Amino acid sequence: MKSFLIPGLLVLSGLSLSTHVAANNVPQSAQEARVEHAQEWINFLASDELKGRKTGTPEMKKVHAWLEQRFTAIGLKTLPDTDSYRQEFSFEVKGESIDGVNYIGYLDCQCDNDKYIMIGAHYDHVGQNPALEGDITFNGADDDASGVVASLVIAELLSQKESLPFHIIIAAWDAEEMGLLGSKHFAENPMVPLDQIETGIMFELVGTPVEEHPKSAWMTGNQYSNLLELLQDEFAKAGWSLDADPFAQMGLFMRSDNAPFALMDMTREKAEQVFKHGQQADITGIPMHAISVWRGQDHYHQVHDEAEIIDVPNLVALSEVIAKAIANLPSDTKVVWKENPHFKFSRP
Repeated sequence: MKSFLIPGLLVLSGLSLSTHVAANNVPQSAQEARVEHAQEWINFLASDELKGRKTGTPEMKKVHAWLEQRFTAIGLKTLPDTDSYRQEFSFEVKGESIDGVNYIGYLDCQCDNDKYIMIGAHYDHVGQNPALEGDITFNGADDDASGVVASLVIAELLSQKESLPFHIIIAAWDAEEMGLLGSKHFAENPMVPLDQIETGIMFELVGTPVEEHPKSAWMTGNQYSNLLELLQDEFAKAGWSLDADPFAQMGLFMRSDNAPFALMDMTREKAEQVFKHGQQADITGIPMHAISVWRGQDHYHQVHDEAEIIDVPNLVALSEVIAKAIANLPSDTKVVWKENPHFKFSRP
C-alpha cells in the first residue's frame, strides 16, 4: 500500500486447476489442486531469487515471463484492439529512468453487456536493503504476491464459466510501491473506455488472517459506494463476512491501486480541503475498492513477509467466495457512489 498523493527464470509449466492425481496416487479435489498450485505461485513470487521484485530490476523479467505464462494458461484474452498483455510505461526517480510493465488481460463474458469489472493487485515490491545484516530481501509474500495469486485464482475460476454477467479485466500492476504508478498509468491511458468499467476490486495483503477474525475480509472506502452490500450476501452464504474498513483513520482507500480509478482528479489541495478543513470535494471516479484480511500484523514491509506466513487454503477460499459473488451478480447491477461527508462523486 502506498499513498496516492505521493509525487512522484523460474518458469512453471502450465498448470490446470482441475482435479488430478497427486504424486501419491490419491485423487485431489479441484479445491485441493487450487491450494497446491496457489502455494507454488506464492513460493515463486516470494522467492529470494526475485530479490524483492523491485520495479525495473533484471529479476522482474522472470516475473514478466511468469505472468505471461499464467495469463495464457488461464485463457485470458488481450483487451480489444490490443495484441499484448503488456502495458509499458516509464518514469523517473532521482534522475534515473525506470521502465515498468502492467499485465492486463480479460475474460469475455459471452453476454450482451459491454461493461467490465476489474480485478487486480500489484506484483512489485521494495527489493533489497544491503545495509541490513542477515536477511536483506523484502520478499513481499503478503504484499502483494497474495493479491496477485488471489486475482489469478479468481480468473481461473471465472474462465470455467460458460457466461458471466460482466467482462472481467485481470490486472497485475507494476510500480505500486513507487506511488501507485502502474494503475495510475492505466487510469490516465485506459485500454478500454473508462465509462465501461462498472467497478473493481484490488487486493492488498490477503494472505495472513488472524485467529480473532476467521473467514473474514474487509473493504476500504466501504462508506463511499454500495459494492460492500452487493457482495455481502454471497460472503454470508459461504460462511464468510465482508466487513467495513477497521482502519478508516489510516486512509487506506487512497493508498492502494483502486485509488487512481476511484479518485481520478484527487489533489493534495482537495485532500486538505476534505480532511483538514472538513469540506466536501468534487471528485471524478469509478467505484473501486481494495479488499484485505490484514489486521495490523507486523510483517508489512519487513523481511519476514515470506511465503511461510501465507495461509494458502484461506487465500484460495476467499478467492472462491469472490469469484462466486462476481459470477452471481445480475448483469444489470449498478455500483453507485453514495452520499458521504467527504466527496461529491461523479463518474467519468
